Amino acid sequence: MAEERKDLREQITERIIASLESGVMPWRKGWTNEGGVANGLPRNAVSGRTYSGGNRLMLMMQGMDKGYADPRWLTFKQARNLGGTVNQGEKSTPIEYWDELPFHRRRDVNITLNGARVTLGEAPEKNAQSVKLANGSEVDTRKLVIEADGAKYSWRQAERSLNLLFDKTSHAFNVEQCSGLNIEPMAPTKERPIVEKIAAVEKIAQGMQRDGLELGHGGDRAYYSPARDAVQMPHRDQFESPQAYAGTLLHELGHATGGENRLNRPLANAFGTPEYAREELVAELSSAFASAETGVQFDDKNHAAYIGSWLEALKGDKHAVFAAAKDASKAVDYLIEKSQGIEVEKATEIGAEKGVDPSIEKTVEPTQVEAVQQEAAEPKKRTRKKVAKSEPEMEI
Repeated sequence: MAEERKDLREQITERIIASLESGVMPWRKGWTNEGGVANGLPRNAVSGRTYSGGNRLMLMMQGMDKGYADPRWLTFKQARNLGGTVNQGEKSTPIEYWDELPFHRRRDVNITLNGARVTLGEAPEKNAQSVKLANGSEVDTRKLVIEADGAKYSWRQAERSLNLLFDKTSHAFNVEQCSGLNIEPMAPTKERPIVEKIAAVEKIAQGMQRDGLELGHGGDRAYYSPARDAVQMPHRDQFESPQAYAGTLLHELGHATGGENRLNRPLANAFGTPEYAREELVAELSSAFASAETGVQFDDKNHAAYIGSWLEALKGDKHAVFAAAKDASKAVDYLIEKSQGIEVEKATEIGAEKGVDPSIEKTVEPTQVEAVQQEAAEPKKRTRKKVAKSEPEMEI
């Protein structure tokens, strides 16, 4: 008897487990091509929509594995509609999408009119005011009674409660796997200056400060305190490089998106618990997604300390990494939205020095951009030491 085909989530989870067991975080190992995922997060070549959740993770890992510089993806049908074709021998990357089974197509649901069962003649639109029956008559949906599992529903109640969502698998190809597509080519990939990358991270941090987050410097630990809604970072010269500082900051800002006044994830978890490890995975993935946007190529080896607990969670639940990727996707979208708010403020604050609130400059002293400029202009005068992440109580 043939072995039962594994579903997509099992396949992806096993791939990630194998990578983690070898000591490699697969969403980070792409920092070998110039700029990593230099052109941003995976998005659809036709709609321009950025993929989210598990699809974002899967396509980003595949792009890293194959070295694609173009972050755009599309289906075989979309490639044909754009006048092109998928190159011979190219393999697709499976992705998930959700479909809906309306209640009136379910065999275990009965539709009755005046106590007699009826059959629809055609599929109605959502929120339909009336429907056509198989006998050709048209009936007001308010006169119909929907029955399922011994309970009765109105048409509107049935749409809310009895429609079923189910996941399906589609297949995507990177634009670089295709030929003849009638789309604008990507601009040549150029390595962004470090100053520009750091400025992008600073904008994210400033946007979160505008959102009420406190950012402080001092001590030898980097963490987010949910109770104070504060990120605490060691001073910049305690890190190996400006990018090491920026990468760690992105990780902690990822945690901060889970604050109760933001995305409200459960953060009060004791160190060493599965819940604590899951939140660390969310922050790790969110910082990896944010790295794709900013170009910061920092892989904090301290995060490898959580690999064992991540493995334990992944081996017990094929949905775990997808749930974490979904939360991480929401987290980085939140961060990007806040950074875009800073862009808008700068555009309207014409003539204001640096276009930034002075209170932010005090907190981010001196700015990381200035630190990079100083480092480039001056020889190193002190030995930089790497900050080891400790085990804070109720801090992450």
